[in-house]
Amino acid sequence: MLTVIAYGTEKQAYFELFMESCRRFGIDPVILGWGDRWIGSGEKLISIYKFIKGLPAEEIILSVDPFDVIFLEGPGEIESKFREMNTPFLCGALNINSFNARVYDHEFNRTREATPQTPSGYNFLNAGTWISTAGFAHRLFQALIDDKRLSPSDIDQEILTALYIEDKTRVSIDWRCELFHNLLFKDFVSRQPDLKDIHFLEGRIHNTSTGTWPSLLHASGNTFMAEFVSALDYDPRLSIPRKDMKNYIRKASFHIGKILKYAFNKTLAKELSTKPIEDGFTFVTKS
Repeated sequence: MLTVIAYGTEKQAYFELFMESCRRFGIDPVILGWGDRWIGSGEKLISIYKFIKGLPAEEIILSVDPFDVIFLEGPGEIESKFREMNTPFLCGALNINSFNARVYDHEFNRTREATPQTPSGYNFLNAGTWISTAGFAHRLFQALIDDKRLSPSDIDQEILTALYIEDKTRVSIDWRCELFHNLLFKDFVSRQPDLKDIHFLEGRIHNTSTGTWPSLLHASGNTFMAEFVSALDYDPRLSIPRKDMKNYIRKASFHIGKILKYAFNKTLAKELSTKPIEDGFTFVTKS
């Protein structure tokens, strides 16, 4: 059995599109956090941890963002694929350009280790989509609470990225896009989707790079989804996101702040590496 879990506090972005795709494939998602005040994505993990405590250990749970996800297959196909993968906890993966890769590492990689490279180029974990069994996910989150002092304001992307880089036997990424096709926008201004590797065919998406047919699409980062609404034959009215600018400004402020901090730190490190001091020595910083 597959249980789909989505965490959201209010109706925004492409929530109605998400729900319509659930209805199309006979999925009845469990919505957690509705009506609560948004604190952080750590709260999402804690809420899921509490919910799955009462589920059978072998039940498959799929966690998705309800504001930018479209299902492409039903629960039976998703569960069958996951059980064949022989991995306990699988996250979506992103294929991003070199600039975004540097920003991503600065924002979310706290391990001081390089992000592992994969054969497909889908190297970067995306926490907006993941799948596991209830038993394994509960034990994993229990360890985060006990050992890492997981708090509601923590960032799930940082947490899961660290777990993936440190031990891929516990957390892995779907670099072949068997289940998840995650993407970002082409640029920060237009927010049009980056459609590399995507071919639309009869209501499905074919990843031309990996040769796979993903089970769901995740257009993260406030990417506009009108093109998917049209290509996948949904009502055109679902192509208009709710509270779009509010969400965009909030996320843009977060990322711009991270980018500016990254640029400042790089400039400062460069200056300090060559700045002379009174005793004739120079500062040397580790790369």
